[in-house]
Amino acid sequence: MLVGGGCGAAGFRTPMTAGFDDSYVRGQPVPRFGEPGEVARMVLFIITDATFSTGSECVLDGGILAGPPTGLASAD
Repeated sequence: MLVGGGCGAAGFRTPMTAGFDDSYVRGQPVPRFGEPGEVARMVLFIITDATFSTGSECVLDGGILAGPPTGLASAD
């Protein structure tokens, strides 16, 4: 199992992400930077509940890889 945070995700600031502001995440499905506790909860889930998962990657990037939100067709 691999837990991968997106660039600048999980609230971790490095010299590479130090200049990122809220405009960086505004267009993603979850328009904010993640928190370290969110990564910790994913790791806890993996080590306690994901007993049948193998060779998986859990990406914590606020939906960047999923792309921008799109409108859904009305059920009417």
